[in-house]
Amino acid sequence: MKSFLNPLRGWHVLVMILMFFGVTIGVNATFITLALQTFPGEDVPRSYVQGIHYNDTLEARRRQVELGWTASFNAVDGRLVLAVADAADRPVPGLSLGGEMVHPDTTTACPLDFVEGQDGLYRAELACEMAGRWRVRVNNSGDAPFEVEYELWLP
Repeated sequence: MKSFLNPLRGWHVLVMILMFFGVTIGVNATFITLALQTFPGEDVPRSYVQGIHYNDTLEARRRQVELGWTASFNAVDGRLVLAVADAADRPVPGLSLGGEMVHPDTTTACPLDFVEGQDGLYRAELACEMAGRWRVRVNNSGDAPFEVEYELWLP
């Protein structure tokens, strides 16, 4: 009985090798494309510019440490509640806080706009309803240097 590959010729081997490498390259290209689309690999946009101004960041952090402010977070009824206290554990009123929640797996970012309720107690509506671990970044746009990062778990 004679088959397609009997007798095996040189062009048969060439076709098999080309098919093997074609499938391998196609699968690799697909995986690379999917990987880059789902996670770009950078945590902060324009990291080079951020690195140039790193001394300014260190100075702001030094001034923040001198203030001695602390922050505590809590998620209640679809809101993020932030309490800011000074070194004497008194509430810090009058801050203009904003920030974002970033999901570490998908780098999805949700903006946070804080509104002051009671003195030193700030609330922001949670725009993202996804459960899981989130990285919360909050900063003050006023004169006082205040910036805090916190990891939050939403059920």
